[in-house]
Amino acid sequence: MELNRMRSNLKMDNLYFSSCSVERAREVENGECKADLQRNITKTDEHEYDVELKLLVQKSDLSVSIVARAHFKYEADKYEMEENIVKTNTVAIMFPFIRSQVTLLTTQPGMTPIVLPPINTTKFE
Repeated sequence: MELNRMRSNLKMDNLYFSSCSVERAREVENGECKADLQRNITKTDEHEYDVELKLLVQKSDLSVSIVARAHFKYEADKYEMEENIVKTNTVAIMFPFIRSQVTLLTTQPGMTPIVLPPINTTKFE
């Protein structure tokens, strides 16, 4: 199918990381991490939104904190699905960048990089 026919009604502008931090012990052991993702959506204009995702990854010897922000515009012929699409798809669009940033931040000497799994954004509450 032609890509133009599959173009999304939701467009992201200006994704950036407003905060990234890593705190670690001298030695970091392999093991399970707890990760918490929070979303904040602010409507800035008609069909425009600022979205903030905060991720905190923790274990006893490591803490990673990331705040990502982006601006989104929703342009469509019909707008009845806008709220649901914005809630779900903004996270789906932004999360791969956050996953990559976590891996980049944790690719350090003396530790195994953290690779977060993909998520099902329809389950995000």
